Amino acid sequence: PNAHFVLVDPDLDELPDELAQRHVHYVRGDPSRDATLQRARIDDASHALVLLRAPGGPAADALNVAVTLAIEARTKHVNTVVECEDPGTEELLHKAGCDRVVCAGRFDALYMSQELLNPGVQDIVADLLSTTEGQQLYLTPLKVAAGATCGVLQQRLAAQGHVLLGVQRAGSNHLNPPAGFMLAEGDCAVSMGARRLASLDLADA
Repeated sequence: PNAHFVLVDPDLDELPDELAQRHVHYVRGDPSRDATLQRARIDDASHALVLLRAPGGPAADALNVAVTLAIEARTKHVNTVVECEDPGTEELLHKAGCDRVVCAGRFDALYMSQELLNPGVQDIVADLLSTTEGQQLYLTPLKVAAGATCGVLQQRLAAQGHVLLGVQRAGSNHLNPPAGFMLAEGDCAVSMGARRLASLDLADA
């Protein structure tokens, strides 16, 4: 609730009313320039979201690589999530220092194949990814002790109004795990629910 959002764009004459009403701040300038990032107070930011400005254009990914390099050269503590169109750009963005990459081209192909095999699935995925209302996907850190299982985790989540979808461990996703699946320290629960859970303590399970 106390977070401040800053939109950086080189072309907008003024901030749209809809964003202004949401108390979004606006800095006009090239986000790949250090001076622009300083005016946007990137040094004080916790997160930076770098979106494609002109999807489909030949320079779209190259521009986001440049912006990522500018951010990472100035400050390393910012959690950067960068969008790209060509899967071949993902490795370059990681080398540039960004934390996470979302490849639009990769998801487009997945959406198409899933919609072909399971008509209507894209609407379900869109609802789960929405941040405005309804049920959403969440990753919740777990505190566990020896012997804790997914059966116990499922019960704890159900008490909080969540449905267990899987467990994320060291970058791997174990979806729809059996009740006897043993949990380990550092695991995160993948669940669906109406609100975010700070964490779950299963150490006494």
